[in-house]
Order: sequence, then C-alpha cells, then structure tokens
Amino acid sequence: MIQRIQTLYMLAVEILLIVCLCSPIGRFVSANGETVGVMNNLTFRNGNDEVLSYSLWALCTIISIVLITTAMAILLYRKRMRQIRFLVFNTILLAGYCIAYIAFVFVFKGQSEDASFTPTLYVAFPVVSIILNWLAIRSIGADEMLVRAVDRIR
Repeated sequence: MIQRIQTLYMLAVEILLIVCLCSPIGRFVSANGETVGVMNNLTFRNGNDEVLSYSLWALCTIISIVLITTAMAILLYRKRMRQIRFLVFNTILLAGYCIAYIAFVFVFKGQSEDASFTPTLYVAFPVVSIILNWLAIRSIGADEMLVRAVDRIR
C-alpha cells in the first residue's frame, strides 16, 4: 500500500541505497591535490582508473541484502510484525555497513600514508536510511497498536 507513510519511508530507503550502491563513497587525495584512489562499494581504484582491489565486496553485499529485505518488507504490508523484524534486521545491517566502511577506510589509508581521505556525500545515505527505518518502525508499530485497539472494541 503506497498510501501508508511507512511504505514511503521504505521506498526512500530503497532509492537512497541504490544511489549509494552506484556512486563513489570516498577519495584518497595526495598532498598536491591529485586523486590517488577512489572507493566504490565494490572496488578500490587508483587514479589511473585501474582496479586495485575487489575487497570492498562486503559493502556491496550488505547493501544488496538490505535492498532485498526492504523490498520484501514493502510487499508484506499486511504482516506488520514481520515488517518490523525485517526493518530491525536492516537497521543492524546498515550499522554494520558503517562499521565496515570505517574499517576499510583505515585499511586503505594504511596502504597510502601520504594521502588524505575525503568521504563523499553518498556515505551519509546509509545513516539517513537507518533514520528512515526507525521512522518506518514507529509508524508500523502505531498501526499495529491501532489494529489491536479496534480488535479489543469488537
């Protein structure tokens, strides 16, 4: 049901994470302003656009799992408690994504000591998705309480 606010929150999570998945999430810049490396959710590329490492596949996998479970939660609009479970699982995975992102930044920062790291705007999308998941959970919980209150009246 598109008219429910929690569905709109979940659709916003889907859109934000698809954009984050397809965009660069950080750059390593040398002291003279030259780009040394670019981090995507799947690869780490050097300034010449050569793939140096595919070790970032974990970030891509986490976002893919969150996208799939969010789509499943949207489709389960009649089973509100299951929706809440899916969204709590997504929130935990997105928190793990943030931790893994920080770990990968430190790993690649250790490989190039003279370069500084500059995150892009797209890094904030998983954090915004966590907030939107929390808002959706609150809305689903309010719907569930309303349905239970109506059932008590009958």
